[in-house]
Amino acid sequence: MSPLMIGLAAFIALIILLLIRVPIGVSMLIVGAGGLLLVKGGMLAEYALSTTPYSAISSFSLVAIPLFVLMGNLANAAGVTTELYDTGYKLLGRLPGGLGMATVFACAGFAATTGSSVGMVAAMTRIALPEMDRYGYDRRLSLGTIAGAGTLGILIPPSIPAVMYAITTEQSVGRILLGGVIPGLIMAVAMFAYLGIRCALNPRLAAVSAERVPFREKLKSLKGVWAIVVLFGGVIGSIYLGWATATEAAAVGCLGAVVIAAVKGNLNPAALKSALKDTVKTTCMIMLISVGATVFQLFLTRCGFATAFSGLFIGASMGKMTTVILMLLIYIPLGMFFDTMGMILLTIPIFYPIMLQLGIDPIWFGVMVVIMIQISLLSPPVGLNVYVLKGCVPESTLGQIFASSAPWMVIQLAVVALLLLFPGLVTYLPNMMK
Repeated sequence: MSPLMIGLAAFIALIILLLIRVPIGVSMLIVGAGGLLLVKGGMLAEYALSTTPYSAISSFSLVAIPLFVLMGNLANAAGVTTELYDTGYKLLGRLPGGLGMATVFACAGFAATTGSSVGMVAAMTRIALPEMDRYGYDRRLSLGTIAGAGTLGILIPPSIPAVMYAITTEQSVGRILLGGVIPGLIMAVAMFAYLGIRCALNPRLAAVSAERVPFREKLKSLKGVWAIVVLFGGVIGSIYLGWATATEAAAVGCLGAVVIAAVKGNLNPAALKSALKDTVKTTCMIMLISVGATVFQLFLTRCGFATAFSGLFIGASMGKMTTVILMLLIYIPLGMFFDTMGMILLTIPIFYPIMLQLGIDPIWFGVMVVIMIQISLLSPPVGLNVYVLKGCVPESTLGQIFASSAPWMVIQLAVVALLLLFPGLVTYLPNMMK
């Protein structure tokens, strides 16, 4: 059997395990170890299982992941999300689609403290949806706004998928995080523009708030963003200025989140225990996926699939841009079966050598991959953000939520097209890094 056929059979086996609800990390571990056993014999399979778990998670850079997760959990416990939404509502509430803009504003701000999209969708459903319902917003517009804006959580740094990409490709974590800043801001502005234009053209979708907020009250509400400014400035600023590595900056962010929670009076034992518990659960899930993916990648390499697949793309004599676009489009159907970490760890070891051979900037490509994974969180039939939203709003059907999310996928694809045309929007800040 050819290496490509062996790899294809492995992917089919992996998808079957996922469909019967075996966790993705365990699925990749089973298929990878089983494949090594069948293709290369018991000695190599035993060696992989005895050494891979340690080697896959022993990188110092990986320490940034639990630290960023903890920072986000502590910021959430401190009530940062609620204050951000309140600030956005007071500043933008009287504009067409103002409450939706406030939701985007809150998501963009909260994204600066956490790398989780799923957690953001769950939080904003509790905070924003009742308010939009109260003001008579079209439910489809409300659901699409929460699902779409929630994806900002994995683009605006700190981004856990970006950290995993950097570690997998041995790139600077700081540079890849900085690369997501400008695209993240562009994405947020595009979402603002979409809401403003659509609601101005069809005012029935979103009633404008009749509540007039005095200018002094608007200024006073800005105190709700100080926590985000401190955390984002401390983490990204220290990386940009060369004062700290990404891992050290994550530790600074955790310390800042603890201080903020204490200042706000929310650092009680129950909140701290909950934040630590959620951090441990998330970290263990990511590390298990990392171990499983490493075994699976070893199998794909030893059976010759990785080399054969790379040769298939390179030998096709496609243009550089065509190859890049095809690589990026693969992430949308992958989102039907794999979660964020799974997609990164499964594809990047295969795609990355192709990109280097084509002379593609690895930082630019990494940010583009993160955006495509972001889009896959909304794509049917298994967009993760949509399923989280469905769980929070059981009275809405999956079909309604997927339909509501479609315009937000178009917005993000438009930003992808912009970054394809102007790659400097991604690489400018990383290239300025000291």
